[in-house]
Amino acid sequence: MDVVRPRHIARSGVDLHGEEVGDGPTVVLLHAGGERRQVWAPVVERLVEDGMRCVAFDQRGHGDSGGALRRLDECGGDIAAIVDAEPGCVLVGASLGGLAAVAALGDPRTRAKVTGLVLVDVVPNLDAGRVRRFLDAGGLSNVYPDFIDDVLAHVPGLRQITAQLDIPILLIRAGRATPLTDVEADGLLRLAPHATVIRIPGAGHLVARDQPEALARTIADLTTPWPALALLRELGAARVEHPGGDLLDHLERVRQLVADLGGGHRVRLAALTHATYSTDGFPHSLLSPDRRSRLRAAIGHDAEALVYRYGACDRAETYPHLGATPLPVTDRFTGEVVAVDGTDLADFALLTIANELDVVRHAALTTETVHGIRDLITACAAYVPDAAARALADRHLR
Repeated sequence: MDVVRPRHIARSGVDLHGEEVGDGPTVVLLHAGGERRQVWAPVVERLVEDGMRCVAFDQRGHGDSGGALRRLDECGGDIAAIVDAEPGCVLVGASLGGLAAVAALGDPRTRAKVTGLVLVDVVPNLDAGRVRRFLDAGGLSNVYPDFIDDVLAHVPGLRQITAQLDIPILLIRAGRATPLTDVEADGLLRLAPHATVIRIPGAGHLVARDQPEALARTIADLTTPWPALALLRELGAARVEHPGGDLLDHLERVRQLVADLGGGHRVRLAALTHATYSTDGFPHSLLSPDRRSRLRAAIGHDAEALVYRYGACDRAETYPHLGATPLPVTDRFTGEVVAVDGTDLADFALLTIANELDVVRHAALTTETVHGIRDLITACAAYVPDAAARALADRHLR
């Protein structure tokens, strides 16, 4: 596991302490009431393995952080301060953490810096009676009585904030011993029809404790693309014409093709952003190669390196060598020749196959061009034989 780095944010009247680990799209993990940041440890381990960067703070009145748990707007202010330090992040909030995240998103300045929201077994449209019964049953009603009253008083405002959110929203529900009802989950979908709801059957309300692997897998599978999608929209990918719609449509289709062909998180993220610096076959650039740090922040160093290699590839110089290992890839920006092998070469080939397959499915091509694409995919079979075989079976290439 990567090195854990301490974090500290000083606010008026409270010091927030946390930690970060990993590299890639950033998720900010916000624990439930009565917990502390260490509850996320097994979730973080899996997310980091999947190429994500994790930031977790103890909330005020918990763990190493100072202050006291008194009002929801104070917690929301803490989350806003964390987001200020982590622009472009996905917020993942369990119970109290989810409610504090929604409260923070009430400020448009904070909302503009967040690329997605994951609610773990909590919704903003709480049923007060249900909440009190759940707390009574667990003997928790007298732990933070004033804070509970304050949270419930904020429910109308939380509903209004949620109804205005245009960022992706994922609700992860527990499967057993959950206080969350189907009525409340349906209520969230009425407030935010674009939200996605996933259930983890073996988990109770504290999903991070009960099913950390399943929770991490769900977060990684569904939220990893969100920062990249936000960047692509900001850079105008949806306004660039491309066969089959616009460039964003093409990028999303290529990502799905890579997933269908068995590609992992790294190559899926690279597929989603593979034309960011333009390519030898598509000259429109969304971002100059001298601004690579922006894409690195959205998809991580490993995925961005693949995007750069794919976009910078001089095809006239490189493609005649396909089949060789290592493959000498010529950089059309610098003229440098780099020998690529192993996983890097397999991912490069898979991305090439997926991109060409989408083009042949959606562009009006001559028979000669289609035959050229078929030959290119056949050459890539030296590195990813199964993916190439599946692509070559596509009716558009027969």
